[in-house]
Amino acid sequence: MPLPKDNVGKIVSLLEKFFDAQAGRMSVKRRPALIIGYETNFRSIHDVDYELLPISSLSNTMPDPTYDYFVDDQLYQQLSLTQPSYIRTHKITWSHVKNLRIENPICDLININHNIFNSILQLNEQWVTRRTKKSIYIPVAIESTQSI
Repeated sequence: MPLPKDNVGKIVSLLEKFFDAQAGRMSVKRRPALIIGYETNFRSIHDVDYELLPISSLSNTMPDPTYDYFVDDQLYQQLSLTQPSYIRTHKITWSHVKNLRIENPICDLININHNIFNSILQLNEQWVTRRTKKSIYIPVAIESTQSI
């Protein structure tokens, strides 16, 4: 199995839990996801968490005009995906290596098109920066000045 740093940029199959509304319970599905990072203090390559961006066809959802990176008709075939899809740059998730098919990646986006990988990382960074720089109102407790 490769070192975690060598998996960055690869699209892998991810086991993911979701609520199945028809069945009325939690279920598991496989979906493609792009590895963009990993925990740096891992104990072994068999016990490491990866930072991922999910890939979805968005058949039931409108894509975000800024942060959903469209994988068009030509690119999805190069990436060995089954249909045109979106890389969800604003839907970061983490998963343990045991939930990923690291040993058999779908493709290596960095080797296919390094510029696209960089564009995806820039969109992700832009979203994280905007999200964390929003001012958050935290009410401050006002001490009572009244005497009893």
